Formats: sequence, structure tokens, C-alpha cells
Amino acid sequence: MEAPTLEPMFEVFDINSYLSVGIDASVYLFLAVTATALFVIRLGLQFFVGDVDMHVDADVHLDAHMDSTGAFELFSLLSVLAFFMGVGWMGLACRVSWGMGSALSAFSATAFGLSLMGLSSGLMYAVRQMAEEGRYDVNTAIGTIGKCYLTIPAKGEGQGQVEVTVSGRRKVLPAISNGEKIAAFQRVKIVAVEGEDTFIVEPVS
Repeated sequence: MEAPTLEPMFEVFDINSYLSVGIDASVYLFLAVTATALFVIRLGLQFFVGDVDMHVDADVHLDAHMDSTGAFELFSLLSVLAFFMGVGWMGLACRVSWGMGSALSAFSATAFGLSLMGLSSGLMYAVRQMAEEGRYDVNTAIGTIGKCYLTIPAKGEGQGQVEVTVSGRRKVLPAISNGEKIAAFQRVKIVAVEGEDTFIVEPVS
């Protein structure tokens, strides 16, 4: 009985087999393998190290900084890698597996790459938006006017709740009076913050 050969395992790495199809097939192979490897590494850093966002500008410079704005970014490093990954694998499939011509393969690969680019950007935007939902700075409410949501006892007698805009979002948070008792639904002014999220308020005439 003839011993099994390992050669078929390495056929995928035989550049001559792709060159026989066309130079573009070998280019697609390079893009697919390289972009996929970099995409996996970048995605791992994104989730396990932190959102070290590297923006790709017109002159292709990488600006590493912590980004917490949650803004939609089409041309992030991750989305660009997704584009080249999509171009590589789709182009390879069109030329090698489906036997399509160079022009049609290039068109299909580009279209698929753009779709992956948009999908990657959309997913990362959604993840950032979800993360931003839990973040707010109570100090942004100081000096603003809110509404007493739950009766606030007089100073030193306990706390109630106020409804106020914090970091652009409507929140109901604990509050204590700066003086007299404040009835529910009365307008109040946020004068200070005590602790992590307790407001010190005073009634508005």
C-alpha cells in the first residue's frame, strides 16, 4: 500500500499554480492571507487591549490615540483591512474556483471588499455606541435646570431624585436639597455634585 503524500496540503501555497491562472490570482492570494492575518491581530487588540484607534488619512499616517467619541468612521484601519481581505478572498474565488475573467473578477472583488468595509465600520460603530451608553459625566449637569422626580427632604434629612440632562441624555439620579424640602415635579437647579452621582440642588422660583 502506497504511503499518503503531504504534497496536496501545500498546493494552496504553490504560487506557480496561481500564476498559471493569472498574475492577478497571486495578488488576490497575497491580499487575502496578509489582510486576514492583520485583521485578526487588529481585532484582537481592539477587544483585549483597548480601542487604540489608528486613523488612516490621505497621506496614510497612523495616529494612535484613545477614541471614546463613538463617531462613525468608514476609513478606520480595521475597515480598510476588511476591504482588502474581502477583495483578496472574493478575487481568489472568482479567478481560481469559478473561472471568471480578470475584469469581472476585479469588479466582484471590489464590490465585496466595499461591502465588508461598510459592514466592519457599522459593527464597530454599534459596539462603540453600546459602550457609550454606560458613560456619562455628572459634572456636565452643574448649573442646569432639572425637575424633581421624587420628593427631596430638607437638607440633612435624606435624599430624593431629580430628572436632568447629563452628557446629552436624560437621567433620573439621586439628589439632596441645599436647604428646604422640595416637592415632586418642582423645577430645581443643580448646584454641585456629592459623591459619584448625587446632586445637590436648590428650588427654582
